[in-house]
Amino acid sequence: MKILYRIIRVPYHIFKKSRKRFNLILHKHILKNTIDSGLLKKRLLDIGLKKGMNVYVHSSLSSFGYIEGGPNTVLEVLDDIVNDGTIIMPTFTHFKKEFNLNDVCWTGKIAETFRLQNNTHRSVHPTHSVAARGKDANYLIKDHEKSERPFDENSPFYKLTRLDSYILMLGTENNSMIHYVQDKVKFPNLFLKGVHNYKFKNKILKTKLHHPLGSITYICKGKQCTDVDFLIKFYKDEKFEEKDIMKTLKIGKAVCHLIKTKEFVNISTKYLGDNIKKYKEEYKSILRDGKNESS
Repeated sequence: MKILYRIIRVPYHIFKKSRKRFNLILHKHILKNTIDSGLLKKRLLDIGLKKGMNVYVHSSLSSFGYIEGGPNTVLEVLDDIVNDGTIIMPTFTHFKKEFNLNDVCWTGKIAETFRLQNNTHRSVHPTHSVAARGKDANYLIKDHEKSERPFDENSPFYKLTRLDSYILMLGTENNSMIHYVQDKVKFPNLFLKGVHNYKFKNKILKTKLHHPLGSITYICKGKQCTDVDFLIKFYKDEKFEEKDIMKTLKIGKAVCHLIKTKEFVNISTKYLGDNIKKYKEEYKSILRDGKNESS
C-alpha cells in the first residue's frame, strides 16, 4: 500500500490542483458566479456574525466558487465584522520531530494566509496548532506547548469553551472542536501508542498524537462512518437549527454554519458518550495501538 501511495500521490495532487483551477475559471468566466466583498459581508451578517465575537473559523476557499481577491477578501471582511473580537483558525500540520512557527498548515488557503498576516499569533503544537488575532489571541495560544494531549486543558480548544465563542464553518463540514469532546469522553483508540517528543526552539517537548484514522472514525447506525457523516447526523438528531444553536446559509456555492461553541460541546459530550456505550465492542475492534485491525 505504501508503494502504491508513493506512485499515485504526485499525479493525484496535480489532479486536485488542476480541478480547483478549472472550477475557478468555470465560476468566474462561464457561470459568472462571483462573490465580492459586499456580498460576502452581507451574507456573514445574515448568518449572525457580529462585532466583538470570538470566532473559530474552519474554511474551504474553493467551495465558494469564485471570490474576488481570494483569501484576503475573506479575511478583510471577517476583520471588519468581528472588529474588537477574536478570530481563530486551525493551522494543523503533519507531525515532524521539530516544530517551527513558520511550518505551512494543511487546513486551507484562508488559514494559511491568515497565519502569515501581521498581528496574528500561533500556538505551539506539532500537529494541532492554531493561529489567532484579536483581543483574546494571547490567552488562547498561551501554554499549548504544555499540552500532554492536543486538545487538553492547556489547549486553545479548551479555552474556547471558557469564552463566549462561536464556530464558523465556511464551505466545510469539518469541525475540529469535536476532537476536544473526544478527549473529554476518552474516545476509543484516539491516540497513537506512547508519548512523542518534538523540538521547539532547542527545547524538547512531549505530547500524545492523534491516530490519523482513530480520530475521524465513528459508528453511525452500527456501521463505520466519517467524522463529517457523524456530525451531520448529530446536528439533525439534536435539532441544532430548531434550537437556534446553529444557523445555516449558502454563500455562493458554499454551505456555511455558525454554531454556539458551549452548546455544541455540552450536547455533543452526551451524544458521543452515548454512541461509545452503544457501540462499545465495535469501537474496540476498529483500531488498536495505531494499527487497523482489518489490515
